[in-house]
Amino acid sequence: MSTQDSSARHESADALPAQPPLPGADRIADHWGLVLAYGLVSVGLGLVLAVWPGETLVVCAVLIAIQILVSGVLRIVMAVGGRGLDGGMRALQGLIGGFALIVGLLCLRHPVQTLLVIGILLGVWWVVSGVIDVVGALVSPVHGRRAWDVVTGVISILAGGFLLVNPKLSLGVLVVVICVWLFLIGGIALFTAFKLRSEQRQEAAAAGPTAAPAV
Repeated sequence: MSTQDSSARHESADALPAQPPLPGADRIADHWGLVLAYGLVSVGLGLVLAVWPGETLVVCAVLIAIQILVSGVLRIVMAVGGRGLDGGMRALQGLIGGFALIVGLLCLRHPVQTLLVIGILLGVWWVVSGVIDVVGALVSPVHGRRAWDVVTGVISILAGGFLLVNPKLSLGVLVVVICVWLFLIGGIALFTAFKLRSEQRQEAAAAGPTAAPAV
């Protein structure tokens, strides 16, 4: 009898989520459109930076700041409403999202818009965010996004490490590195968004027939 009680308590404990998202926020955080918007912004900024005639450091700083700010908002939304995240990863995503907002705003400040400072800020952000993405994907993966988090995390770590090891880059080289990173991250996000949409439609179709008799 005691064995059955302990087993029942163990099963009920496993069934409880680590930390539920705020009511209604999970529908926003897990929506494929959020990932799609992030991918479109990244690819769009990469295109603007690539075709901008006579790009300057100010233009480069503003464009990359926009991408970092969007990434920070996305991470905060995931921290607030993302399903499948435990309390530790939820707090970590929120902190890294706040850090992204700080880095993005710093990139917009005129006094720090020197090539060396922008390169270091960007390198630190890429390395930190990449490590968080890889660790999160291995420890507390989000359904349908584990591969995206691992791949984008590795790309960010490599790109950020390159900037930190080579801080005295020319503006042209920095622009090339940023463009490549934006295209890769944006392309992976677009692929992941359409994959999530397909999975959500399949889940909705599978749940439809079972949910209909209960109405």
